[in-house]
Amino acid sequence: MKKRTGPKRKRVSHIRLYIFGILFLLQLLAIIGFIYLLVLYESFRAYSYIPIVVIYVIDLVVCLFLVNSRTQNDFKNTWLFTIVALPIVGIILYILFANKMTTKRMRVKRNDKMNNRLAITRIDSTKELKKLAVIDRELAPIANYLDKNCIASLYENTETIYYPYGQDGYPHILEELQKAKRFIFVESFIIEDGYMFDNIYLILREKVKQGVDVRIIYDDFGSVKKMTYRFVKDAVKDGIKCFAFNVIRPFVDVRQNSRDHRKIIVIDGVTGFAGGCNLADEYINRVERFGDWKDNFIMLKGEGVNGLTSLFLSTWDAQFRNKKNINKENVMDYSFIKNKELCDRNIKPDGFVQPFGEIPFDGEDGAKNVYLSMILKAKKYVYLSTPYLMPDSELLEALNIAAKSGIDVRIVTPGIPDKKFVYSVTKAYYSRLLASGVKIYEYTPGFNHAKMMVVDDVVATVGTINFDFRSMYLHFEDAIELYYTKSVLEVKKDMDYIIKKSKIIKSEVYLNKPVIVRIYWSIIRLFAPLL
Repeated sequence: MKKRTGPKRKRVSHIRLYIFGILFLLQLLAIIGFIYLLVLYESFRAYSYIPIVVIYVIDLVVCLFLVNSRTQNDFKNTWLFTIVALPIVGIILYILFANKMTTKRMRVKRNDKMNNRLAITRIDSTKELKKLAVIDRELAPIANYLDKNCIASLYENTETIYYPYGQDGYPHILEELQKAKRFIFVESFIIEDGYMFDNIYLILREKVKQGVDVRIIYDDFGSVKKMTYRFVKDAVKDGIKCFAFNVIRPFVDVRQNSRDHRKIIVIDGVTGFAGGCNLADEYINRVERFGDWKDNFIMLKGEGVNGLTSLFLSTWDAQFRNKKNINKENVMDYSFIKNKELCDRNIKPDGFVQPFGEIPFDGEDGAKNVYLSMILKAKKYVYLSTPYLMPDSELLEALNIAAKSGIDVRIVTPGIPDKKFVYSVTKAYYSRLLASGVKIYEYTPGFNHAKMMVVDDVVATVGTINFDFRSMYLHFEDAIELYYTKSVLEVKKDMDYIIKKSKIIKSEVYLNKPVIVRIYWSIIRLFAPLL
């Protein structure tokens, strides 16, 4: 295939730390300069109170705004502490990294367009919601919540196939892409040249020649070191419609906080893939970075794919709404109803599926509320897999209460970290969970990147949502809620497998740490919302 050559971009994954360090040094220099002026210039002392009053008035205004905002409480506490402790740096950092969207115009431009597109392409699932309520009255509220508040329809007549490793699902992705007749949609946080994506790209390019509509969305920040500058231009030359989400701009653009963390592949509106795997070689263990890379895919065939199609089009439409060719599109042409004759007639549907997305600035914490509802619904067990364990106070309390109530709560985190400081913050939460009886395991063969939860053999979630603040509040995410499907039991089986491969964390090791260590954990937990 044609190799996409060219210089790759310089990695900026630690830009927040660099900016914080620079601003902190500037503030330190400002304080030293202020003291210097006080000591050497008597005339300056008479007016020295003015800059101090101005700074703290600004601080007070920002703090009042923050206290009265709809921001989650843990975010508020962290930013209030930061602003008070670092009067100059704190405000700048808050403006740069805390805001999700600044103006009504921006909310209308992106949020309204996304929700409108989701509303247009969804189906009426009243019948399915009633049917689920008859089967399980306690699960029905989760589905009703997603339907009413996250514009996520509940689907029946869908087959689900769960792949516990990226390399298990990858051949099936290639196989299904080869079958495409009308369109292929690909959305990924990371796309990187290599064995995995090069093979996919080869198929995409050939499908364009066959008249298939091929579209790609990738996150510019996620792929900053992975793709060449010319990728979009090369893709367009090959006939592929493509764009980078939130192209990296000067850091004063607060939109850079919200990244497209989704992983979606849709073929003809009748077959879809989701899960934790990005399109890079480590996700299928083709190359080794942090030992064995544990991740997953789930394939949908049937009506439920419509939910993934809607999520993709909502992002696509928000980017290209003002383009004439996009305005002429009838998005229903991509729906399952219009393409169902292409669906495999041998599918074996069971249970219900509900693909849903997290939009960071829509005022609805859908991902967090789904996890919370699943934990509170549990009667026997809650099994959770996440690469980053930084729950907010509500999720933390829900896990603790469930464990104290006799429910078997188990959490699997990585044994080998990809980010050492973030891994330290993850470990800082161990003691508070272990004290309540939560069992924590570390996946010793390598890095556990799978994001999934399963409860009582009846409901599971598989997708892109990490158990941390960024996934819950700042990023665009996707997941599939599974009710009474065979894949629920397959997720449970996978959780049992990785638990066996993991080492259990002994509670006495974490509960009897020296005071200085516990103080350190308290400090870094405070800053978890900033990561």
